[in-house]
Amino acid sequence: MAKLLMKDESRQMKIEENKPEKLLVIGAGLPRTGTLSMKTALTMLLKGKCYHMAEFFTSNQEHMDIWMNAIKNKNTPEQWKQFFKKEGFIAGVDFPFALFWKELSDIYPEAKVILTTRESSKWYDSVKSSIWIFHDKIRSSWTFNKTVSLLDTRKGAGEWIHHMETTKGYGMKENLYDVITGGPEAAENFFKEWESVVRATIPPERLLVHSAKEGWEPLCKFLDLPVPDRPYPRLNDAASIRKTVGVLSVVSVVLFYVAPVVAALEATYYFAM
Repeated sequence: MAKLLMKDESRQMKIEENKPEKLLVIGAGLPRTGTLSMKTALTMLLKGKCYHMAEFFTSNQEHMDIWMNAIKNKNTPEQWKQFFKKEGFIAGVDFPFALFWKELSDIYPEAKVILTTRESSKWYDSVKSSIWIFHDKIRSSWTFNKTVSLLDTRKGAGEWIHHMETTKGYGMKENLYDVITGGPEAAENFFKEWESVVRATIPPERLLVHSAKEGWEPLCKFLDLPVPDRPYPRLNDAASIRKTVGVLSVVSVVLFYVAPVVAALEATYYFAM
């Protein structure tokens, strides 16, 4: 599913895994703030795995369970630690990971926190033209929902998007679903409030606010690592998401409308002979 939804260059890298004992970097930025670029950058710099929505789509039942339990506030600190250690993650960005940035930053007090950001006025349009197309289809089309369920057979797969987008982040009055359906102004206010809460909670020396256009320098300085001799990754999965929704929409129509009609016609012809 992740291969369909987004192009993830970090998956094509040869990772020199160092079997991390704990998370070193916690991403606190909202989706559509350069998180896929940051995931790729952290994978390169830390030489380890960085959690992102892409991991969730291709993962097993254990991943589904850890995030569904997080939404229900059921995970203990030890369960979080065991999960990331077992799966070999050294960092994480994007939802669902970033939805629990406060809880994770308390569990890993030595981890550094990165708040990926962008122009607040452009965030709503970015969300609506990418991930929200998928979310809308899941909610509005039973055939699309059923097709996705056929591809993702994990227990809870049919409801996790709803739970994720209706869960309030730390210190927030509203959730992602409320503000995106509320329109541009509500979304921009939410975006600003989210960043304000992160800035007010994490000490300045532990926090980096980073925009993809700033590139390697501030990120590498923050992590005390050398600057790579290649351009900072600038990845945008919006086109891949739109293409995937289109493909799945066609597949769902064929599966639940065209195929039954063809089968009925063939059966009618067969029994009429």
